[in-house]
Amino acid sequence: MSLHIGKNPSRSVNYYSKVLVIILIAIVLINIIVTFFTISITRQQSIDYITNTVTLYLQDTEQKLNAIDHFMIWSVKNEPLIKNIENAKDMSELPKAISNFRTRVNDFQYSTGKEYQFFLALNKENYFFNTSSLQLNYSEYLVIKDYFLTQKPNTTKYEEFNTWQSLKVHDRYHLYHLLEYENRTLISLIAVENLLSPLNDINLGNDGTLIMTDGNDNFIAGSKQDLEKVKASSFFNSYLVFHKEDSGLPFSLHVSVDHFSAFKKVVIAQFALIFATIVISLFLFFILSYIKNRVLSPIQLFSKNLAEMNKNNETIDFESSSIIELEEANEQVRGLITEIKNLKINYYEQEFEKKQIQMDFMKLQIKPHFYLNCLTTIYSMAQMEMYKEIKEMAISTSNYFRYLFQTNQNFVKITKELEHVKDYLAIQKLLHAHSFLFEVQVEDGIQQAKIPPLVIQTFIENTVKHAVSLDEQISISLQIQSKQYKNNKVIWITLCDNGPGFPTDILAKLQNKLSLTTSSGHHIGINNVLQRLTLLYGDDFHIEFSNRPDGGAMIQIAIPYLIYEESE
Repeated sequence: MSLHIGKNPSRSVNYYSKVLVIILIAIVLINIIVTFFTISITRQQSIDYITNTVTLYLQDTEQKLNAIDHFMIWSVKNEPLIKNIENAKDMSELPKAISNFRTRVNDFQYSTGKEYQFFLALNKENYFFNTSSLQLNYSEYLVIKDYFLTQKPNTTKYEEFNTWQSLKVHDRYHLYHLLEYENRTLISLIAVENLLSPLNDINLGNDGTLIMTDGNDNFIAGSKQDLEKVKASSFFNSYLVFHKEDSGLPFSLHVSVDHFSAFKKVVIAQFALIFATIVISLFLFFILSYIKNRVLSPIQLFSKNLAEMNKNNETIDFESSSIIELEEANEQVRGLITEIKNLKINYYEQEFEKKQIQMDFMKLQIKPHFYLNCLTTIYSMAQMEMYKEIKEMAISTSNYFRYLFQTNQNFVKITKELEHVKDYLAIQKLLHAHSFLFEVQVEDGIQQAKIPPLVIQTFIENTVKHAVSLDEQISISLQIQSKQYKNNKVIWITLCDNGPGFPTDILAKLQNKLSLTTSSGHHIGINNVLQRLTLLYGDDFHIEFSNRPDGGAMIQIAIPYLIYEESE
């Protein structure tokens, strides 16, 4: 005997081909998912980096503007160096006084940066001069001087907190902060491009841009068209906005990020990987298709022809293929199939003969069994001089055995089987008088269905033998009907009584399909019925033994619903 431990199930070549295709598709899909996941993570990391950088920039700018506010408020009111400028009597004192104040402003610019410029205007003296190094050309300086001296913008008293305003000088926008106290007007000015210069190192991509709007929502960096364009962002573009209300600054910042160009190498590498995976998969698929057409298809055709031979018991000529070995196998298989066909015919004939012998043998086992019981009964009645009963017994027994000996078929009508049961019960009533009652219910139209002979009678005989006694009257009920069982139409036979039921050991053997026959021949009838049902129906019948909750035994039998043909 050979043991197959851990043996893998056999699969067809077509199965493995499909598995390989599925694996290739899965690899491509996983690669695509990982690529987009990587791009998405890179995009989010870029957004987080830009957001954090801009936030730090805004916080730093806010600190600088607050410092400038405090410096200007204190200076415009309390700075003694400005007082010296106002008190200068002539041009010999004025330059030195202005120089001293410029030194003071330059010292302050170390905390804010040189890009923040300061100007001082004295209204009575009609002075306007820069108090820090100029970041403007001379023409721009003149425009600013004219603006603050002649156009008289709205000024703010030092007690009030004034936001920064925008000013366009030539083609450049500036932000300025202006405080006036008595005769003094102190101004701080910064170019927007210098204000945004710390953000120039951020990689926003080729199409990325920075847009700034002032407190009145005027565009001082970028344009309205640029803003509308960046708002229409896609997966490879992001639009971020930092509102002035959130940052506490006098301007809002709009940031557009072009992720594709910013991380062009990463994106191209990922898409190149996807493309390479698809190309390799297509190449493997081409190789697989070639193998399938040149190798697997001929093998499948060979297997199909073998299946047709097995089904039809005929030899089929193989179609020519590119595999020489398969063509040569045709001649070998043709002779093999012929031999198998002859062997199968001989085997089927032997099996049929064997089953027929078994059926006849089991019938012979049943016939002498009851015959001996009847003779014993008649002998007992003769001893008791029960001549009338002997006459009835002889007629019933004659009818009973006439049916029994004339039945040489495997199936009879249900009607015939029920008449035989009545003859058997007529015999038993002569023996047991009124010790049992028998009730039978048969569904209309089912009488023409066929059933193996002696099946019902054998179980009724067993019931009478083990349940009926002279102490109390026993009720026996037989019901025959048709119903659906496991999607098939069956004859459903139910036999029950109110006797003592099956003994525990006997019921356990019946439920576990164990043999009941003893060496002395007891229970041979039930075993024969079970064996006959198995030979006739295989696995297409059902039988169940049980004890009823209120007492008594119950047997349920389900056999295929087949109509009896007279030719049988």
